[in-house]
Amino acid sequence: MRVAYTKGMNIDERLEALAQSLEAWQHMQVDANKEYQERFRANEKRLAQLMDTMNRLGRILEIHDQQIDDHGNRLDNLERH
Repeated sequence: MRVAYTKGMNIDERLEALAQSLEAWQHMQVDANKEYQERFRANEKRLAQLMDTMNRLGRILEIHDQQIDDHGNRLDNLERH
C-alpha cells in the first residue's frame, strides 16, 4: 500500500502511513522468501536428479569402453593366430 505524504498530514498520520508501508513491505518480503525457498528446494531436487543421471551415464560409458577394449583385444588375438 502506498500513501501519498502531504503537507496536511500531522506526525501521527505520517507515522501511521509509515507503519502501514513497513507492514506491507514485510509481507512482501515474507512472500518473496517463501517463493525463494520453494524454488531452492526444487532446484536442489533437480540437481540431485541430474547428478544421478550423470553418474549412471558415467557407468554406462565405462561399461561400453570396457566392451570396446575387449573387442579390440579379441581382434588383436585373432590377427596374431
